[in-house]
Amino acid sequence: MKSASVRALGPPAIWTAFAKQAAWKDWVIVALFALNVLLVIAGVHIARRDPDIVLVAADGKSTFVPRQIAGDALERFLSEQRQQPSDVTVVHFTQEFLRLAFAINSSTIEAAWADALALMGDDLRGRYAAEAAGQKFVEIYKLARVRTSLTVEELQLVDRTSTLLHVRAVVARSKASLISDEAALFDDRLAIELVERVVPRSMSRPDGLEVVGLNVSVVKTGAAAPARSTP
Repeated sequence: MKSASVRALGPPAIWTAFAKQAAWKDWVIVALFALNVLLVIAGVHIARRDPDIVLVAADGKSTFVPRQIAGDALERFLSEQRQQPSDVTVVHFTQEFLRLAFAINSSTIEAAWADALALMGDDLRGRYAAEAAGQKFVEIYKLARVRTSLTVEELQLVDRTSTLLHVRAVVARSKASLISDEAALFDDRLAIELVERVVPRSMSRPDGLEVVGLNVSVVKTGAAAPARSTP
């Protein structure tokens, strides 16, 4: 009789409390899961939404343009501008090319000349590689045992379009013996005209530029000698 009355009273109150607490935890877990799903959806939506636009004028004044009112023409223009190298990039690329092509050291000529060719467009590279091979350019400089100091005296961006840039440089070279501390063996100044083409940025073209035109003249007493085909 006693056991029957206990069964009629139901489970002890502590078990009822445990059951309610477990049910509450289940609802909390469901709510947190739903919140995480909403956060993921919101994050994906924000990530896929194009950013707003800030236009910066030449005087430094900024104008905020919400993406929803920016027209297709403006968006195309901005997309093209993202691929355009800055003036700083042009200077860096040009100086690097000049160093590789004209600051010639007998101990590094082979690697430097290969790197200089790699910065050229296909047509220019093929022409210079063929001329250098025919004149045994690398072999002669290896045997010459000379080192060259190069100073960029002038570097000017003459003109630019969306695909091509005209760059003018004047450099001073001083060649000396690689194995002695003798005075310079030879000094000259070069006037160099470069045409650089804008290309998609890549591992081989991190600056987004390549040299497609090159003309070199030796400057003497204010007059230029006939152009030379090789540095």
